[in-house]
Parts: sequence; C-alpha cells; structure tokens
Amino acid sequence: MLQAPTRDFLRFLKDSPSIRKRIRAAPNKTLLYAGKFFEPAWVEICDQKKKATQFGDKEILPDVLRLISVVGRPSSNLLEWVKSLEAIPPWEKNGFIAWRALSGLYAANAVGEVSFYIGSGISKDKVFAATEIVVLSRNPNIDALTKEVVEYYRDILRSKQVDLGVTADINFGLIRG
Repeated sequence: MLQAPTRDFLRFLKDSPSIRKRIRAAPNKTLLYAGKFFEPAWVEICDQKKKATQFGDKEILPDVLRLISVVGRPSSNLLEWVKSLEAIPPWEKNGFIAWRALSGLYAANAVGEVSFYIGSGISKDKVFAATEIVVLSRNPNIDALTKEVVEYYRDILRSKQVDLGVTADINFGLIRG
C-alpha cells in the first residue's frame, strides 16, 4: 500500500503541470540507463561525467531533479524528496512507484536524440523495463534512430519475458552526439 508521503508526492506531481514540464533534459541530451556493466550503470555514468567523457553533456534524471526546487515541501528539491521515499517500506509500493512516475515524465518529455546505457540484470522491477521503454515508444518527439533502438529494446524485453520475472542481459548502449 502507498504510504501517505508517497501519495502526497504523487498528488504534488499531478497538481503541478509546470513542474512536470521541467522534468526533462535539454533536446538531444536525454540519457536513460539501467542494469549493470562493471558497476550499476548510474554509478559508472556519474564517475565518467566527472571526467568529462562521452557522458559529459548528457543529462540523467537525477541531474534534472536536483535542479527543481520544491519550496514548502519535505525536501528542498525533487531529487531529495524522491530519495526520502525510497526508505519507506515496501520499496515496490513507494520508492519504485515514485521513480516510475518521474521516469515516465522524463521519457515522455524527451526531445530528439536519446542516449542509452543499458547493461545486464534488467527485470520487471527496473524502471527502464517497467516504464521508460513503454513511454518512449509512444513519444512522438524522439528521432527515428531512437525509435529503432526503443523497438530493439522492446523486442529483447518481450523475448526474454521480463514481464514474467525473467532477467535480461542486454549490454547495449548508444551514446549520441
């Protein structure tokens, strides 16, 4: 069951269209990630961004959320707020739902080229498989190559039966620009 703080967070998102519109990367800068290569993808991306490598100008969802202030709320920005929800048990009913909402908005608001860093261990309890790929497949504002890559990922996820609990090892990324 959703706990009160998670319900408040989702209600805030629903009632804040101006905030929902800001949950996006700049055009051609969206970077979606999931799974693990040597370390969890998000850890590798953060390490590489510090070194100004191929991820340097790409924006991941936490980068964007950190910049969105939420005055008068439990935290000073959206990233801190959603992280506070991660600690509320059960994870599947609170942290996961909150991240799915934010990731869905992020994917829906993507424009142009989208980059991907997708490793192994993709399952139905990963936001990428549960939300981002489905939302991106309906996004009319992404370019043709991104649409092809999205279909490739969808085919893999269907063939691996991720929705039935099977884990997929995709290990395919595409960093653009």
